[in-house]
Amino acid sequence: MKWKQNLLLITTFLIACALLIFPSEAAEGARKGLGYCLQILIPSLYPFMVLAVFLVKSSLSDKIGHVFEAPSRVLLKLPGSAATAVFMSMIGGYPTGGRSVAALYEAGSINGEQASRMLCFCVNSGPAFVISAVGAGFLGNRQAGYYLFVSQIIASVLLGLICGATAKRGADISPTRRRAPQKALTALISSAADAARAMMNMCCFVILFASVLNLLRIWVREPGSSAALSGFLEVTGGCSDFAQLHLPLWAVSLIIGWGGLCVHFQILSMIEQIPIKLPRFFLFRVLHGLFAAAITFGLEKLFPLSEETFSNTSATLVPAFSGSGPAAAALIILCAAFILYIPSEKVELYRR
Repeated sequence: MKWKQNLLLITTFLIACALLIFPSEAAEGARKGLGYCLQILIPSLYPFMVLAVFLVKSSLSDKIGHVFEAPSRVLLKLPGSAATAVFMSMIGGYPTGGRSVAALYEAGSINGEQASRMLCFCVNSGPAFVISAVGAGFLGNRQAGYYLFVSQIIASVLLGLICGATAKRGADISPTRRRAPQKALTALISSAADAARAMMNMCCFVILFASVLNLLRIWVREPGSSAALSGFLEVTGGCSDFAQLHLPLWAVSLIIGWGGLCVHFQILSMIEQIPIKLPRFFLFRVLHGLFAAAITFGLEKLFPLSEETFSNTSATLVPAFSGSGPAAAALIILCAAFILYIPSEKVELYRR
C-alpha cells in the first residue's frame, strides 16, 4: 500500500508542476470543459436528472413498476420499481442512471447488491448527446447518431440480461426498508435541488479532466494517440477528436460505450453509500464499449450509411445540438414550481 501512496504523491507533484509551468494550457483546457458543460451537459442532462429523482422520491417509480414487475423480476432479478431507473438511464445520459440507482437505494426500494448490479448496465449515453451532439454535430450525419444510440441501448440490454442471469439464485428481491414517499411539490423541489448539486459535481469533473487532458497533450502530440487518450479520459472531447480524424463509426461507439474516466468518477461520486465492486464496474464498462462497437459495425454492414459526408467540425458547439423543446418546457415548469413554492414557505415561517 505504501507504493500506492508514493505513486499518488509523485503524480500530484508532477501535475502541480505542470500547472505552474503551463498555466495557459491548463486554463485553455478548463475553458473547453466549461463550454462542454454549458452547451451540452446542463441543457441535455439536468431535466432528465430532476425527473429521474422525482419519480423515486414521489413513489411514482413504485406505481409504474407494477406494470414491469414480472419481466423485471424474471429477466433482471430486480423489483419492478427498478424498471424506471433502467429506462431513465437509457434516455437521460450517463449520470442520470447512476443518480436514479442511488435514489432507489436511498429510498429503500433496492438493496446494496441490486444497486451494485444495476450500475453495471445503467450507465448509458442519452439521445441528446449521441444523436444531436455526436451524430449531427461532430460527424455531420444524424443517421450515424441513430446507429450509435441504438447500439448503446442494445449493448445495455445485453449487459442487463447477463447481470440478471448471473445474479444469486433464491435471493429476496423485495424492498426491506422503504421510506415514506414525499408529497409531489416537496419531491419536485428537493429533486431540483438534488439534481443541481449533482450537475455542479459533474461539471467540476468535466472541467478538471479537460484541463488535465490539455496538459497531457503537450507531450502526446501524435493525433491518433492524442485522440485515444482523449477518449479514454473524457468522452465528449474523445468523440470530437475521433470525428476530426475520420475514424470508423464503431470506434466512436466504443468510446461512447466506455464513457471515459471522467464519467466514471462522476458516477462514483454519486454512489458513495453503495457497496460497489470497482473491478466489476470497470469490466462492464469495457464490455459495454466492445458490445456497442460490434453492434455498430453490424448495423453499418446491414444498413449502409447514406452518402452524406462526415464533417470534421472543430467549431464551438451551439446549444441547439443538445437542447430540445421538452427540455426547455421542463426547465420552465421547474422555475414556475419554485416561484410558486416560495410564498408558501414564507407563510410557514410567519406562522412559526
